[in-house]
Amino acid sequence: MEILQNRIDSFTRSKRVKNGQKTTVALKWPHPSAFQANPETLAEAGFYYDPSPEDRDSVTCYMCSKQLSEWDSDDDPFDIHYRKCAKTCSWAVVRCGLRNDVDNQGRFVSQNKNRLPLSKAMEKARLDTFTFDDGWPHDSTKNGCTSKKMARAGFIYMPQEPGDDLATCLYCGVSLSGWDDDDDPWCVFPSFLSFLFSYIL
Repeated sequence: MEILQNRIDSFTRSKRVKNGQKTTVALKWPHPSAFQANPETLAEAGFYYDPSPEDRDSVTCYMCSKQLSEWDSDDDPFDIHYRKCAKTCSWAVVRCGLRNDVDNQGRFVSQNKNRLPLSKAMEKARLDTFTFDDGWPHDSTKNGCTSKKMARAGFIYMPQEPGDDLATCLYCGVSLSGWDDDDDPWCVFPSFLSFLFSYIL
């Protein structure tokens, strides 16, 4: 479920779940699209639809396996995921926590040293998106764009289909794919350096 579209699709299909020992029921996402916690925002926040007869709006994070349910119309899945899982979930740290780090113009404003783009905590959280489920296809000793180098350069792994190598910088919104063995993410992607210099200065 690390692929965003798969998470979105999980909300559009009926789920057959056991209701007792011999019967099953088909469940669909029960809330209207006007809810702040809708299939798109929940999927972006890392969740896929995982209902049970008791919790018909239950979702599970693909990375940390945290289950959440009982969504209200104004619940923000990014905020809730970050508040509940910031210590245990790298997706909550890099994707959901980012909303608190930037202002309306996209400028980095966080004063928390562990939230700074170059902090070891943020680099590790970005790295976890590449190493989760051994997803990053370029982790070999002969490759210039290993998961460690990609995370250090500001990227997270956001595949669109199995086996692809789409990496995204959430700080500036650039997504790149088609990485070659001799690519260096710092040279291919100087925008992160520009972002860092603008923050430092």
